[in-house]
Amino acid sequence: MTNALLIKDEGYMLSISFPSRTILLDFLDSDLKYSRSHVDHKVNIYPDQLDSFRSWANERCLEIFEFQSQVA
Repeated sequence: MTNALLIKDEGYMLSISFPSRTILLDFLDSDLKYSRSHVDHKVNIYPDQLDSFRSWANERCLEIFEFQSQVA
């Protein structure tokens, strides 16, 4: 299993998928603002939180993959 976090630009918010429930719970205990997704192991953050999120992930040695939404 990889420790990669997946970030997808959904326009208004960024969708973040966590590789495990343990890492998700660690994130939920952080000071970062988020909203829970209806999908397990996933949260949404505002784009202005991205730098703080990257710092949080780097402190935990987590790899980040970012994807841009394709607008047709």
